[in-house]
Amino acid sequence: MKQFAGHCILLAAVAATLFFTSLGKSRLWDRDEPRNAGCAVEMMQRGDLVVPIFNDELRPQKPVLLYWLMISAYALFGISEFAARFWSALLGLGTVLLTYGIARRLFDPAVAVLSGIILTSTLMFCVAARAATPDSALIFFSTLGIFFYVIGTFASRKGNLDLPVLRNPFHWFPQQTRYVILMNVAFALGVLTKGPVGIVLPTAILGMFLLIQRLPPVPDDRAIQHGQLYRFINPCLRTFNPIHFAKTCWAMRPLTATGVVLIVAAPWYVWVGLKTEGDFTQMFFL
Repeated sequence: MKQFAGHCILLAAVAATLFFTSLGKSRLWDRDEPRNAGCAVEMMQRGDLVVPIFNDELRPQKPVLLYWLMISAYALFGISEFAARFWSALLGLGTVLLTYGIARRLFDPAVAVLSGIILTSTLMFCVAARAATPDSALIFFSTLGIFFYVIGTFASRKGNLDLPVLRNPFHWFPQQTRYVILMNVAFALGVLTKGPVGIVLPTAILGMFLLIQRLPPVPDDRAIQHGQLYRFINPCLRTFNPIHFAKTCWAMRPLTATGVVLIVAAPWYVWVGLKTEGDFTQMFFL
């Protein structure tokens, strides 16, 4: 436990130094930063937390969660560049700690620390963590969902095992409903941050992993008989076998995922669609 706490403090200190130092010193730049920050200001001043407005015009490019986060920071720190970027930096720090947690469960503490340090020092991740854009939030919620997947699927490592151990033998997806719900709540918050990509991208990552891991083994005599080319091509073809693909998709509990995302994210999309007489829905999705 002391080692775990020490590693988290170390990573948090390094990430906070890179992400928060002079965070509000530079002006809002590029095209997106001032538009995102300005939209949150206008929503705050209008007292409307549903419809994104910028320069008195509907802003359908992004969902609402980023603006809600910025408004909370404005209320706490005042309207400034620092406040506009605050949540990006904080969620970037959170992503570093989640990455540490994932790597610690799958590998070992040394790999986990290195994973956090490498992510923290990655150029574009650092840029996202210092920008008033939805990218840092999207990365955080995607990583949070994958974290719940890993915690729900793999047992805590004991001893010097080379490979992670499944919680439930032969099951590569969480069997406890709470982990499935938590995972999809995180993805749903990603949907509120940047749209359907919030669930499509992380689900595709996990789905590809499951497609590979759930493949039944090929008898050694058959692999030897057909040679190297067979051993390379056969897994590729078997991965996307329609029956195997359908079974894997069903194992990921799509009905639960759909239900959770609808409960968490759909109310705002419906509400903003009604308040704008369908304009936001049409412009955002179509």
